[in-house]
This record gives sequence, C-alpha cells and structure tokens, in this order.
Amino acid sequence: MSETDCGCGCPDAGGVCRCDGTGRCPWRIWNLPGQASIAYRSGDFAAFRRRMLHRLPGETELDGWRPTASADLALQVVDWWAYVADVLTFYTERIANESFLRTAVLADSVNRLVSVLGYRPRPGIAASATLGVLATGPGPIVIPAGFAVASKATPGVASQTFETGVATAFTSPTSVATPAAGDEAAVVGGPPAGSRPGTADVPARKALVLRGGVLVKGKPTGVAVGDRLLLVPRAWTSADLEAAVVRVTGLVPETDAHRRVNTRVLLEGTGGLSPDAHAADYRLCRPHASNHLITVPSGATVVSFGQLVLDSTARALKAGDPLLVEVPGAGTGLRSGTGFDLVRLTGYAEVLWYANAAPSTPTTSPGANGIPLLVGKLAVAAAAGVDLGTRYGSRVAEVVVRSQWTDVGTLLDTPVTRHVGALTAVRLARPPAAPAGTRTPALVEDARGGGASVGATPGSGGDVALDGADGDFVSPLRMLWDLITLTRGTTVAGESLGTGDASLPGQDFTLSRAPVTYLADTAAGAAPPGTGGIAGTGSRSGPGYSSTVELLVDGLRWREVPMLYGRGPAEQVFVTREDEQGRTHVRTGDGVNGARLPTGAHVVASYRVGSGALAPPAGALTQALRPAANLAALRNPVGAGGGADPDPPERVRDLAPASVLTFGRAVSSDDYLVVAAQAPGVARAGAAWAWDATQQRAMATVYVGDDAAAVASARAALRAAADPNRPVTVLPAVAQQAYLQLVLRTDPLYLAADLADAVRADLLALFAPGGLEVGETLYRSRIEAVCDRPGVLAVHRLWMNWTGHDDDEGPRFSPGAGGYFAVTADRLHLVTEVAPVE
Repeated sequence: MSETDCGCGCPDAGGVCRCDGTGRCPWRIWNLPGQASIAYRSGDFAAFRRRMLHRLPGETELDGWRPTASADLALQVVDWWAYVADVLTFYTERIANESFLRTAVLADSVNRLVSVLGYRPRPGIAASATLGVLATGPGPIVIPAGFAVASKATPGVASQTFETGVATAFTSPTSVATPAAGDEAAVVGGPPAGSRPGTADVPARKALVLRGGVLVKGKPTGVAVGDRLLLVPRAWTSADLEAAVVRVTGLVPETDAHRRVNTRVLLEGTGGLSPDAHAADYRLCRPHASNHLITVPSGATVVSFGQLVLDSTARALKAGDPLLVEVPGAGTGLRSGTGFDLVRLTGYAEVLWYANAAPSTPTTSPGANGIPLLVGKLAVAAAAGVDLGTRYGSRVAEVVVRSQWTDVGTLLDTPVTRHVGALTAVRLARPPAAPAGTRTPALVEDARGGGASVGATPGSGGDVALDGADGDFVSPLRMLWDLITLTRGTTVAGESLGTGDASLPGQDFTLSRAPVTYLADTAAGAAPPGTGGIAGTGSRSGPGYSSTVELLVDGLRWREVPMLYGRGPAEQVFVTREDEQGRTHVRTGDGVNGARLPTGAHVVASYRVGSGALAPPAGALTQALRPAANLAALRNPVGAGGGADPDPPERVRDLAPASVLTFGRAVSSDDYLVVAAQAPGVARAGAAWAWDATQQRAMATVYVGDDAAAVASARAALRAAADPNRPVTVLPAVAQQAYLQLVLRTDPLYLAADLADAVRADLLALFAPGGLEVGETLYRSRIEAVCDRPGVLAVHRLWMNWTGHDDDEGPRFSPGAGGYFAVTADRLHLVTEVAPVE
C-alpha cells in the first residue's frame, strides 16, 4: 500500500489523503461512486497513536518525563488504545462493507441482503443423464423408480450416483445384446448381416474416385498392375457418354469399420470424370476378347468413319457393346485419346472377303484362284467428331479391338470410418423398430463409447434421419432406442426429524445429510419428488428448481411450496432453505401462513443428496448398483449435464436486483437475459434486440453458454416467462477461440519464470468458463490489470488473433453479438524480458 504525496503516512485511498496532510484523526471519509469496496475508517494504529501523542491546545510538555522504548509503561498504554481503536475501526469498516450489496464479500451477507427482495439464491442443481438400455434377450425390462447407477471415477471427477425418478418398462426391447436366431436379413448398403440390432454406419462417401482409385468389394482376382481396364457407366448407350480407359497402378487393401477387407484399385486416366460420379452407377471391366483388323488384300479399306473389318468372325459380339479400338502405346483418359477410341457396336455382319482380290473390291472374287475369308464386319459409332479412318487407316496392322467386357468386381462407395461435424443420417443393419416418419428420441454411440443425443426419424429400409448429432464419430455406430433418464443424488430414506409441537409456530428441522439434491423442473410444472426436467412455472422450491424432499407427518405427505406467505392456516405445506453451512432446513407453517405441526406427530423426511456442475463424462455412468431382470448392460455415450453449483455471491449480487425488474414476465431484452441467466445450468448469457428478416419483426435473441443442456434449460425457462407477443430466439453462445500474445517486462530482482507462471495462471482464469460474459468487450487495460503484480514492470507487444481479426492490438477486443473469448493454454504465448540492472 503506497503513501500519499503529502508525506503524512496515511494509506493511499484512491489518491485522496484521508487526514488532509495533517496526520491527524479522524480521517476524512471519502468514497467515489461505483467502487467494489468503501473506506469507512477514521484512522489506523499509526494515525491514532500519532493523534494521542500530539499536543492538545494549551498543553505543555512534562519536563521530567523521559520515555524510553523499553521501560515506559505510559507509552504502552497509548499503544494499547491505538490498537483498540485500530481494531474497532477495522471491524466498523468491514461491517459497513457487508451492509451494502455491491461491497459485501461474504456469502452470508449477500444472501441476507437479497432476502429483503424475496430472492432465494439458487442452491446446487443436480445433473441429469440419459442412458441406453441393452437387454439380454427378447422379453420385457422394467427399470424401477430409484434405480441407482454409479459412475466410474475419472481424473478430477469422483464416483457419483444417479437414480431414476420414475419406473420405465420396455415390453419389447429394441436394444438386444445379440441378434435373435435366424435374423440374418440386412439392409443393402448397411452393416453386414448378423450385426447386433442398432448397428449403423455413417452414409458412405458418394464418390466414384477417391484416394486415386475406385473401391472394389472384396479381393478381386485376375487384376494386376499395368492392366488396361474400362470404367464405364452402367447405363452406357453412346460413345459420347463419360467413360474412361484406365490403367491399374496399384492394388491397396482397405478395411472398413466392420473389418471387411475391400480393395482400392488405383487407376491412371480418371482425371476427366465428373466429381459427382457415384460408384453404384459405374462398372470397372476387363476385356476377355481381342481381335485384329484384316490386312489383306493390302490397301483395302478396312477401317472407315463407322466401320471396322476384323480378320475373323466375332459372333459373341452384340449390338450396344462397347469396343476399345487401340494401338500399341495407347494412353488413358475419357472416350478418345492418344492411340485409343471407345466406340459403340451398332451392328455385326459376316462377309466373304478375298485375300487376293483387288484392294478396291475385296468382296469380289478374283476368279478360280480366289482365297475366301469369312470375316466380321462391324458397324460402330464413335464419339462426336472422331473419324476412325483418319486415326487408324495408316496403322491397320497395329490395331487391336478389345471386347466382351466383364466386371472386375462390385464398385463400392467409400465407407466413412470417422465423421467430424453434423451427422444428419445413418443406415442401420435392418429397419428399426421405431415407427417410420416419426421423430423419436435416441442416442448415437460410436466405436469409442462417445456419441450424441439425437432426434431420429426412420425412413425407408434402414435409413434414419438425425438432428442434433454434432461431434466426432468413429464407425461403427450404434443407435440406442430404449432410454432411461437419471438425475444425480443418493436417496436418504425415512430420516426421522422429530415430533410436532402445536405450541411452536414455524417448526424448523435440519436434514442430517448435505447437499440436498435439487432438480430442474419440467416445463409443464413442478415434477414429483425424485424426478426433474427443464425449468418450468410450477417450481416447488424456487424459480426453475424443486427439492427432492418428501415430508411425511404421521404418514401423511405434506407439500413443499416456494414460500409460506399467502398459504391458509389449514394448508399442510412446508418450505426449504439453506443455512450458512449449506445444510437444508425444513420449516412448517405458523398457523397463519400454513398449518402448524400437530403435537406428537412423527415427522419423517426422505430426500436425495448430491448436486453440482461437476458431472461424469461420457462412458462413465454404466455401473448398475442392483440387478434388473433381462438387463444386460447400460450405455452412456453422452456425458451427464445440466447441473450447477450454488450461486456464488458475485452472481447473486447481479441477479437478485435484476430479478425484481421482471415482475414475473419477460418483456425487454434485459428481462430475457435475467430469466435465462437464472435457469439451472446456465453459466453465462447475453441478449440482443434486432430485426429478424425471416420473421419480419424485431426479436430478442438470447445467447447461452456453454453447453446444449444450458441452452435447453434457458429456452424452457423463457418459454414459461416470456410474453407470447414478443418472441425470443435462444441460441448457443459462440466461443471465439483466440490466440493471445504479450511480453512481460520483469524486475531483475524477481524470477522471470515464476512471474510468467503466475501471470499465465491468472490469464487462463480470466478466459476460463464463466470468466467472461457473452458479448462482453474485453479491453486491453483489463488484460494488463490481470498481469499487474509485484515484479511485473510493464506489458507490451500485446495482441490477439481470432476469426476475422489478425494481430489486433486493441485497445478493445469485441467477440461480437453472442460470442465470448476463450483462450486455452496452448493458445497463450507469454514472453518475458528482464529489465537491465540499474
């Protein structure tokens, strides 16, 4: 703490000398508006001691008094009183700070201050999870209410227990662990026959040529490197259509997600094919017959614009067959190229040809010595603009006509072994049991155990359209249709709280276990104890949440309400609250607002314990704590979410006053923001009012971070509170992944590495989840303030990079509407330079 320039020794209070430069008490109380703390001390030890030793008006010195530092008790009395005054004024200042909402730092003080507004700080909310149920075999599965499942401990997350709130029965399970006997039918193009039900593939890439070649089913035989093949459309009817003469350059085996081995035939000559060509529309063929053109009599016209004459018959040819006309050294490519032409046979005839006839009349006998030859005469159609006579008339002896093409194998679209991004469709091994055309909640699980929660709409065959699936998926996939929902918390059953006493108004009981589980409510209203959903209007404990406490008084269930005010004297209701230690209290009525407990009545509570934002990741929540008939396993491809820690003081400080302004109905964008921010699981939110071109009206858009569960919670809370005439759109906030670089100039008396580590930790905390609000502009001065610590002399060469902004040096950095900055350790570059020793 520095001293003011006047040299009085008073602590610096925002540049104001509290004693006006005289060193006297009392200090002048001076507070600027908007501060996070207030100054309320009239002095400290030094000021009080100085004041007591200062001469009073008309006072003279005691000439015979010679005080020493070690033997004069009179000075010690002065010191004692200075200490007393210092302690009293310290606590006076702390009491003053704790009396105002902006300056209070203790959670108890903040909660006490907001209680006058009728605002209850939100307790911890339990996370929820959806699991897929796998059956041992055909037959029903019944999952009872209270069915407990434990998670496996993972780094940073201890084992947690989740329970079902309601019983769920599956009369005909679709997620059977093994196929039923004789069930070998498989959808064409889907997973192999015999796959377990629910097995699915990401749709294959609809491309004919990938990775330099085409994919052939299995291991084709009779194909070798160097072979010339024909890649031709199945519906090939003209030499002008897109077909290619190709050369094999390699054979590469490829294994798909189901361990089926196929072969990638690497080809030369596919460059001109359309990128939209599909494997299902093409054939890869090899010839089984080769013919030559007749060469006698020398000089006869053997090849012309639309005619070829062979040196023998070729009765296996049929009209419409593709023929490859080529000479040695021919190239590759589409239709017609260097030394080759692909033509279509339009007609075949056999003629008598005389080897020793005149070149101009080879079909006319030269006489008795004529040498007859029976040859095939082919009528062909070449590609537009191609004259076969011109191209091959001078090379008749070299021409080879290849025909009788057979498939090398079945061409396949390339299977997708890994898909990153939005997954919009899958193909199952067999048609699903879910009704076609109806959107059904489901889970998608990939080969690594992760996945997504989706809406699945079965189509024809095994095709299923998906929405909501976005992520990184490794094939093969599994669709899980039989789902159960669980929420965190372990049941404490039948805890005896005490007995009723009708002479006592508002009896208060403390539950022995903590923290009590609170659940987000369903949109239709308060859920029954033990269940939970999204925030709604019928909350029993507070806005958007209800406790799991069930209170029985002599065996009769009493009902929980948010507050006792307004309740009749005969209503058997109770409220819950948390004390400073986080323990939950149950309080009944006083006979005016709510009924009193009958004298001697036995009070018993059942509830669940466990809550908070920390939740097990995907794949961890699979250990059933008790068996269920026909249950083989539980699958957890989507991590638990939607939980929230108790509201910290800084959050309550903002939300409590703002909640009063909504008056129970969201109208303005600020109202929407407050309602969304109070929804369980929402860590941060932002709102903007703008013109919507689609709706043709002004609309509020609320951006919510940081996960899908938070978005769903905010959307449901707004649905219950928003004005129906003022529509609102709820979207996930966008993380602007930024790169931050800065240079710290450090004092040579400090270790630069230690300073860098400390500053790096503080900066990462600034950009951690919840550190920055949605849409919040970040100023350079704030980053510099985070770096300000003893030993750091200056911050320079500071700049940030994010999408659309390169090397931005500030002084302000805006993430845009609905965005927030996120900087991870690998994107924070911090350099130190040590100042020279003076």
